[in-house]
Amino acid sequence: MRKTLIIHIQSPMQSWGIGSRYERRGAGSAPSKSAICGMACAAFGAARQSELEERIVAAFNRMKMTSFCLQSGKVLSDYHTVQNFMRAKGTIERSDAVQTYRQYWTDKQYVVLLEGEDTNFLEELRSALINPHWGIWFGRKCCIPSAPLIQEPLMEPGEARDAALAGCDHDSVEICEEVDSFEDGNDTWMDAPQGFGRPDSSGRAGRVYLQRRVKVRALPIASPEAFFQFDAPV
Repeated sequence: MRKTLIIHIQSPMQSWGIGSRYERRGAGSAPSKSAICGMACAAFGAARQSELEERIVAAFNRMKMTSFCLQSGKVLSDYHTVQNFMRAKGTIERSDAVQTYRQYWTDKQYVVLLEGEDTNFLEELRSALINPHWGIWFGRKCCIPSAPLIQEPLMEPGEARDAALAGCDHDSVEICEEVDSFEDGNDTWMDAPQGFGRPDSSGRAGRVYLQRRVKVRALPIASPEAFFQFDAPV
């Protein structure tokens, strides 16, 4: 039987680095699966390249992830100068400081649903996110939660989708859902985690991601009936 874990993503600042590297690092339109998996590893206290990390990554790749944007925000651009910067060609710039620009979402709110058959893992993950081993943040270390990540028990998939939108007063929300086939989606994200790199590196060295097909669209929620009409025109 499939169960769903609801994760609340709410903070003054968030930044989801989908395809974000080098000088300009944008904020993705929705939480990436690799970011949520990284949060899970932090909550469990899983070291890089450990057996526990491998177990968590494998579990995430068996689950489907859906996110709802419950509150839109504004983009904030931050200015940095950094040294020892990696260029796109793979060389390290060691001479002068390099300007970089980082984007963040401010006052945005998401709900993430993780759906799978491994109920035991979902219960473990729920407990870990309630009492995490290491710190939790939303994309970057300055983006800390402003509300509890876990507020409900595990639910049936349909019940969880209904609960995710409880209290939302908008006519529609943006939904990003994982799909099984290419033709069912409208975008491809390189955010299916395979590993988070070497234990001796805090950078991207050794990190591996695969493609994930998603469907991003506006979902009408004017009535409960409209919510479950997934094939209705938007």
